[in-house]
Amino acid sequence: MRALLLAVILATPTQADPIPGFDDPAFQAPFQRALASDDPTALTDLHAAAEAGNTAALLALPPASEWLRAELPFTERRKLARVNGTPIAEAYIAADPVAALWRLGDIGSDTDALLARALGLYAANEPDKATSLYMTWLNITGGFDPLPAGFFDQPAPDWATAQILWGRLNATDMVPQVESDALVVERLKADDPAAWMALAGFASLHRSDGPPADTARLAAIFSAAGIPQDEAARRMQSVVPVLKVMRYEPVDLSIAKAAIETFRNEPEFEPLLAVCTSACPTTADDCTAAFVAGFGHPFGRATTSQPLTSLISTADFFATPRGRTLFLRSTAGAIGPDPATSKRLATTRAVNACLADAILAALP
Repeated sequence: MRALLLAVILATPTQADPIPGFDDPAFQAPFQRALASDDPTALTDLHAAAEAGNTAALLALPPASEWLRAELPFTERRKLARVNGTPIAEAYIAADPVAALWRLGDIGSDTDALLARALGLYAANEPDKATSLYMTWLNITGGFDPLPAGFFDQPAPDWATAQILWGRLNATDMVPQVESDALVVERLKADDPAAWMALAGFASLHRSDGPPADTARLAAIFSAAGIPQDEAARRMQSVVPVLKVMRYEPVDLSIAKAAIETFRNEPEFEPLLAVCTSACPTTADDCTAAFVAGFGHPFGRATTSQPLTSLISTADFFATPRGRTLFLRSTAGAIGPDPATSKRLATTRAVNACLADAILAALP
């Protein structure tokens, strides 16, 4: 496992050089049209450029197909499913090492490889895709497998890594309690925010219907870490807003704002910042708070629909009409069939009407 992780990370390019074909008008012209409108010729032109050997166009094809294929007749869609006879997914994976890590989100059957791919994507500046695979790996394995050396040095968000520590604190049948507690103590000594989130969750500080806190076990952990009880209580309380928001239920504005102070510098939070700056430029901060209050953390809103960052940066993509619409439209399932009765949309509107109106305009 450790050798696999090291090999993937060392082999991952930093994408300092442009993707071949990136500056070619045969790619840029249809790509920009696809970002700005539902013109189906953008997709057919990207496909033609890919078949002519333009790598950037090939890497843009899967997301662009998701955006635009419904605008084309079935016969045309069939033609676009292959590039020079090769299925589009296979051609995509073969075209670029970062694309090979992502594999269009296919999780495969090897959980060790899944984690290695996630860490490789972090190194390649694809944090949203990386965290998508990271969380899938966590959901499949529970995070109970032995963790590779350097695991906690990876740039996964604290709220994600906290779930590994939290799960181990709870699952004494999967990991011996002494091992779990020792790991948490180690992370407390490293001043890891994920450890505080895990402990606050373990103590059920974020919910009134959770199991009672095991105060004796918590006290022993804090004692082993050399942390006074009053400081420990303060640190756990400081991360409660994050835990409440990550339950993906509407929260009070004060809780949303407190959580945003933790989220703001996460790469996974950047799509929301870009959308609010673009859609509600005069009330962008209120827009951000409104979304978090109504819909929670924005992670994963358009992960599969977002092109690789080597084609367009996250901030630039979500500022385009395409990125903005995809992000806002992703709220449809949480809103439900009748927006007029949606508690989430009402919570959002109470904070920022601009965002609520933008969401309604984007819904299919």
